[in-house]
Amino acid sequence: MTDETTGAPAPDRPIHRKTPPATPMVQAWLDGEETRDHLATADEQETAELWTRINSEAAQLKRRNTPIHVQSKILNSLTDLPALPDAPAEKGFRLTTTTAVLGGLLVIAIGAVLGFMLVR
Repeated sequence: MTDETTGAPAPDRPIHRKTPPATPMVQAWLDGEETRDHLATADEQETAELWTRINSEAAQLKRRNTPIHVQSKILNSLTDLPALPDAPAEKGFRLTTTTAVLGGLLVIAIGAVLGFMLVR
């Protein structure tokens, strides 16, 4: 396989593997309850090394900031956007407490009349 833009051979893809299962000792180390010295097997040491690299890369990504010239360019471009039009005022029915109580009494009265007619 070759790179279409340069014609050079494509770089090898890194080998991706599943994260090994965390044994109870590795889990205790990840939780900070045990030291790395207590990891007995080579698999546990390899898993600890993997998580150490993951934590290191995550810390680097957290410290990463957008360069100030890029940030100012983005913010300056946002001011050129058109303003949104004002939303039209909504005209609708306003329900007051009195209206709600009267409506509820009306529903009860209609239910009582219908119930009385059905029982007869």
